[in-house]
Parts: sequence; structure tokens; C-alpha cells
Amino acid sequence: MLIESLVNLSTNGHYIHWGFIQISLANFLVIVTMIVLFILALVVPFPSHEIVGDDHHKAFDGTGSVSNEPSK
Repeated sequence: MLIESLVNLSTNGHYIHWGFIQISLANFLVIVTMIVLFILALVVPFPSHEIVGDDHHKAFDGTGSVSNEPSK
């Protein structure tokens, strides 16, 4: 009952007309949201792992373990 009072589905849909392009407002909003999320996924950096304490001098030695000596 609550959803029925929020959205009136008995009216005609709203459409956007631009030249020969006709698209419903709901579909347009979904497309714009998808494009914005895609751009944000490209722009927003991944979280980085900060090196804290003495871990900055440890280097991967190629054997699957981490050594305390810098790699050669």
C-alpha cells in the first residue's frame, strides 16, 4: 500500500524528445547513472597499502618469500 501511494503508475510516462531520439525519463536516468559510475571507477584510485615502520626495507627476492636485503 505504501508504494502505491508514492508512485502513480496509472499516468503516461515522461519522455525526452531530442531530434529523432525519444527515450523515457526512467531509462535516461539509468543510463546517466551507469555512465557516471563508470567514469568514477576510472577516476577514483584504488586504496593503496601504506608501508609502516621497518617494512620499507624488505624486498621480494623472487623465491616466494620476503627478505630483509634489498633486491639486486
